[in-house]
Amino acid sequence: MRRVIVVCCLLVLISFTGTSGVSAKAPEDTDAGAIFGGQWAWANNTSSKTSTLNSLPAIAEDYTATWCTNCVKVEHALEDLQDEGEIQKYHFHRANDHEDPFGSNNTEEHFSSRYNAGAPPIVVFNGTQKQIGSTPNGDSLEDDYRSLISQSLNLGSGNTTLSWASQDGETGVVSWAIDLDMEQFEEYEMSVNIWFVEASAEFSEGSNGEGTYPSIVTEIVEVGNKETGTATVSIPDAYDGDDMQVHLMYHFTPIETTQDTGSEDKGEDDDSNSLSSISAIVSLSCIIAAAIFKWDN
Repeated sequence: MRRVIVVCCLLVLISFTGTSGVSAKAPEDTDAGAIFGGQWAWANNTSSKTSTLNSLPAIAEDYTATWCTNCVKVEHALEDLQDEGEIQKYHFHRANDHEDPFGSNNTEEHFSSRYNAGAPPIVVFNGTQKQIGSTPNGDSLEDDYRSLISQSLNLGSGNTTLSWASQDGETGVVSWAIDLDMEQFEEYEMSVNIWFVEASAEFSEGSNGEGTYPSIVTEIVEVGNKETGTATVSIPDAYDGDDMQVHLMYHFTPIETTQDTGSEDKGEDDDSNSLSSISAIVSLSCIIAAAIFKWDN
């Protein structure tokens, strides 16, 4: 009888350690700095446009893969919000993936360095708010995402201009200008970037069953760090077709300073406490197991 009780205790302990920490993650601040822009032109064309900053769409960066079935739900929610004019979405595919052909080291470096990319799906809005997974925290993913994009960047009443001129199909000249009150970003460094985006590509081997994959960020090129400028850039090849786009993006990155390590120490303490609890459970399990062995002999 005692052996039965002991075995039951062991099973309870094992189940406790195996189920701890399994919960949906709430949205979180990225602490990476804002990203905004979204003006674009076809890479094989010549175009110029000016937009007011307060009319720019919210930018949604979606970390995904062609095998990720959970990503499909997220991408359909983003598609609905884009159709309603609430966001402009961009899909970042995992690099060096066993199946996905759309990722690159360039785009992986961008997403990982800013947002600590893990397993998809992950969506980041305006560079500042991140939500992981496909399970909504509220009534729906659309409601979750609307709540995140409602946190305005307060860019003011200035404007931004993108000019693009295709040269020979392989290169193009981009010019930009932005009228922005930089005082609110005095603790950040600005970089001006071109995102090359393939409008859509076909990949029937994608095991999540989508077949057509839209808005694929193919390459990111930093072209300057001033409020006005001009640069010549090379146009990457599309996966299929002739549908490469040029998108103008402004990235803001916190200026590195000496940080108080108190919060890091607290995080380490929390991890240590968790590990200590697990260690105590494992130790107790070993004691009980030893008792069983003694009774058997």
